[in-house]
Amino acid sequence: MASTLGVRGTGGPAGPARATNKDVSEREDLSNFISMITRDETPFISSIGKTKATAIYHEWQTDALEVPGDSVIPEGTDWLEPTSSGGTATPTVGGKFAHTGPNRTRLGNYTQINGKTIAVSGTRRAVDQAGIADEYAYQLKKRGTEMRRDVEHDMVHSYNVSAAVASQSNTARKAGGYQSFINDTDTVNYVGGWGAPVAADIGNGKGKPRSAATSGTAAPATAALSLTEIDSVMQSIYEEGGKATKIMLSPKLRRDFSDLMVSDTGVRRNMDSDGKLRQSVDVYMSDFGDLMVVPNYIMGLTNAVQFTNSAGSPGNLAATTNVANFAAILYDPMWFATAYLRPLQEVDVGQKGDSTVGMMVEECTLEVRNPKGCGAIYGLA
Repeated sequence: MASTLGVRGTGGPAGPARATNKDVSEREDLSNFISMITRDETPFISSIGKTKATAIYHEWQTDALEVPGDSVIPEGTDWLEPTSSGGTATPTVGGKFAHTGPNRTRLGNYTQINGKTIAVSGTRRAVDQAGIADEYAYQLKKRGTEMRRDVEHDMVHSYNVSAAVASQSNTARKAGGYQSFINDTDTVNYVGGWGAPVAADIGNGKGKPRSAATSGTAAPATAALSLTEIDSVMQSIYEEGGKATKIMLSPKLRRDFSDLMVSDTGVRRNMDSDGKLRQSVDVYMSDFGDLMVVPNYIMGLTNAVQFTNSAGSPGNLAATTNVANFAAILYDPMWFATAYLRPLQEVDVGQKGDSTVGMMVEECTLEVRNPKGCGAIYGLA
């Protein structure tokens, strides 16, 4: 009897056995790793201090010395009646005359609540997932990181002039950002075609803002960053009594700054012993102190700016105009702090049917301890 081994079909010689390329028993090869390249740094928040807020409206005080002047008195003088002209005012201990020098000023800012909710089904938490031990824990961490970036955006975005406003019906409180304090009342440390925004009147002595922020004089964003502008703002801050130690720029403006060191000043490029060309400039030594150059990717994002001021959008720019790369900020971190009413935390909402629900919440505000110690350059491109 003939053997039937190796026979394929009928009427043919036996052929070799063949393996299919659609074998259902082959395991999938899925890496136990999830890649995420999105930047998560918060350069501004990380550079400033932290403090505690105990109410939804956080306040602090500023003071100033009188302008230097003539305080010379004759020999044997008993006391001087203070005057309000020049620098001749003299405080009298035990006398009936009050000191007529600068008054202390109360400043303040509302805390804002940032929150994100997570809901993960029971099935999703039960299945074996590649790269994730627990979907709920993974989402909590991810949302917390996103919230930190959101707060950074609110505090330092290229032209976020949101006023500090109290809660209203169905309206969230908003904290005033860095640029809400760059205004023509508290400081003149600004350069650029746009002019300075006018901050809410938070220094009225009563501790409550009276109005929302308004815009300055509008102009198209066409100017290039220059050392002249930087030196001008540094001088202004110095004359006010401050000393900026950092300049924060978008990635594009960071490159432009390094180019200035070659094109504008004639500084030769440095070649180290390994043959590496060093063109980046990390510290600029100005006439008024050293300035560390810090890039902030959020200042270069192409998302639309939030114009939430009473005057609408500045000039001819629409309320959703993108102004990425529009501003540079100069500041000393010692004059800033994030004031936390509630630090970033998880709120365990519990089970909602077959889902585990949680929430990441943070309530904080920006404390600008003295606006005269900071400045900005607007109208950049």
